[in-house]
Amino acid sequence: MSAGLTGAQYASVAVPVPVRQLFTYRVDESLRQAIERGSRVRVSFGRRKLVGTVVDWPVSAPDAGVATKSIESLVPDAVVPAMILELTRFLSDYYLCAWGEAIETALPPRGSPTPLRQLVRRTAAADLSALPARAVAQRRLLESLPPDAGAVPLAELGDGARNAAASLARKGWVEILQAPAASESVTQDAELPAPEQGPTPTPGQAKVLKLLQPFLEAGEYSPHLLYGATGSGKTEVYFRAAAAVRRQGRSVLYLVPEIGLTPLLLSKVSRRFPGSVAVLHSAMPRRQRAEAWERARDGRATLVIGTRSAIFAPLPRLGLIVVDEEQDGSYKQEETPRYNARDLAVVRARQEGAVLLLGSATPSMETFQHARSGRYGFLRLGGRVEERPLPTVQIIDMRQEYRQNKVISPLSSRLADELRACVERGEQALVLRNRRGWASAVLCPKCGERLSCRRCSVAMTWHRSQRRLRCHYCGDETTFPPACPACGADDLTLVGEGTEKIETLVRDAVPDARVERMDRDTVRRKGAHEDLLRRFDRGEIDILAGTQMIAKGHDFPRVTVVGVLAADQPLGLPDFRAAERVFQLLTQVAGRAGRGERPGSVLVQAFNPEHPVLLQAVDQDFEAFFEREIRYRRALRYPPLVGLVQVLVHDRDQLQAEAWAATMGRALRTAGGERMFIAGPGPAPMERLRGSYRQQILVRTAGRRRLIAAVEQALVAVEGTIPRRAIIVDVDPYSLL
Repeated sequence: MSAGLTGAQYASVAVPVPVRQLFTYRVDESLRQAIERGSRVRVSFGRRKLVGTVVDWPVSAPDAGVATKSIESLVPDAVVPAMILELTRFLSDYYLCAWGEAIETALPPRGSPTPLRQLVRRTAAADLSALPARAVAQRRLLESLPPDAGAVPLAELGDGARNAAASLARKGWVEILQAPAASESVTQDAELPAPEQGPTPTPGQAKVLKLLQPFLEAGEYSPHLLYGATGSGKTEVYFRAAAAVRRQGRSVLYLVPEIGLTPLLLSKVSRRFPGSVAVLHSAMPRRQRAEAWERARDGRATLVIGTRSAIFAPLPRLGLIVVDEEQDGSYKQEETPRYNARDLAVVRARQEGAVLLLGSATPSMETFQHARSGRYGFLRLGGRVEERPLPTVQIIDMRQEYRQNKVISPLSSRLADELRACVERGEQALVLRNRRGWASAVLCPKCGERLSCRRCSVAMTWHRSQRRLRCHYCGDETTFPPACPACGADDLTLVGEGTEKIETLVRDAVPDARVERMDRDTVRRKGAHEDLLRRFDRGEIDILAGTQMIAKGHDFPRVTVVGVLAADQPLGLPDFRAAERVFQLLTQVAGRAGRGERPGSVLVQAFNPEHPVLLQAVDQDFEAFFEREIRYRRALRYPPLVGLVQVLVHDRDQLQAEAWAATMGRALRTAGGERMFIAGPGPAPMERLRGSYRQQILVRTAGRRRLIAAVEQALVAVEGTIPRRAIIVDVDPYSLL
């Protein structure tokens, strides 16, 4: 029908498609009383039926001659809260993605409604005397309902109650209501334990809480870096700040970087705040995730714990956001929309007038720069709780190890001795190797051929337990070849060790120890991650070898020895954050040692032991590392001193990818002008990924608004020339690989 239909009204709808555009739909009279901003609506989009979100209503009619479609129906009881609309609008504008896609990311999975229970209540019109004698079930139901219009679950009223209620509802004598079913994971009020009081704050914690108190009481936006050594007691500061905010009737959002950290943390939080906690993360079953989301929205949960997707928890009256281990790269989503939950936490706290606590022993360069410049508050915690000493950190020179033993072993003899002594004392140890599998590559010593993934520019990793070669980027698998595919030689060699091999080496070196491994391969089964950590916490495992999973946030008092293998290897990666990531990982894993009564020892193996990053990590001197690193970033024009956008142009045809990238590069230079620093296009460090060739362009400038505007202008300029699917825009990228 024509857009000029007399009396027609229109709504602006965000549709979950990769197009940065809103669409106008006609609102027929039958829907006008029910529709509102945030309503979820079913619409026809091309040949598809989609669920979109009304983001503005009513809006002006489209231009004359522009055909419009009607909204087909409303999704019952589905309205996106205003705070989520505002947050996703920022996400769309800043990260240059479609608003409809941003909203879809923020909501729990569709098709997974919270389990509902039916309630029935009597109305004032009910008249028992008017019921015929044969309506026995209807009479019994009415007599079961309280006269004060109280609601009773239908399931409690026996067989036949559902049909009887439907008949009475048609007469207008009862109302049938829907209410969320009680969660099996939520303790009922009558059974809730008394809240734990927690330990008495240390002098350092008390000082920080005193500085924080005026901001918590003011109920206004204020961001703060909580900077303290591993084991200094940041968690207790979070808990006491949360308690202060909840006493004001406001809610708390508590973000952690890894799903594996939530189970143990949840048990602690639930003891301090029983009956009011919900968990949100993407690995939850659909129904549980939807239920937790609705408990937060309805105010039945006032403290939400979760990973990056929990930033969208619809908590009303938000008073505090905690981002623990704020430096962690897990807060950055690596697929569209490519948001950073830590940065969205800043935006949400500002929008809702909340206090923001960004906690870390090794802050990101961005956060530390903001704190040092005064943009964020700077809260320092002193040493460890109970004045426990930081662990001693020593670097093992693997060159010297080779000169002595005439063999290069991934596990040095010195570390092996320390592990044996640790187990003999009845203590525990961690061994970090941040690489999965048995061997990281298969090499032909005759011709130098490296067995690479057929779809990615990476070597295939050998997993001995599964007898498979696997690509860790696209998931492609194959068997071990009998000979080199290039020259036919039959003496292929395994090079580079992963956690699977390290586990075996540790078992051989410490035969009496109970050794387990933690990486993505060993925790695939649901609950495996939590089970492994609980067994380690109970002392059922002596040595835990693994990837960076073992380095983050865990508190195991019996751990006294930590070994780090090939610590300097990641420093050679072509990524400006390489040094920052190595320093953070070393400091974090070192912080797992000596958290109990016994002192800790950390042994770092390296072939380049004089590297400044390693030496500063040994001294646990983050501020010295920051001063050195910020000079490097300033000289080469990298964040946090400038804004950075990575534009990737990709296609399965290499020449096509190069041609499109050249077009995109010209559009960016035209939009950016002389004040924009543009590098590329050129092959990405990992040129081929999942079958597509990738060309990289880096765009940098000091003003982020100008940077975003220029990239958006360039995207508009190439519309119709380059398919939108061929362009990936990553604002504030965490990795350039």
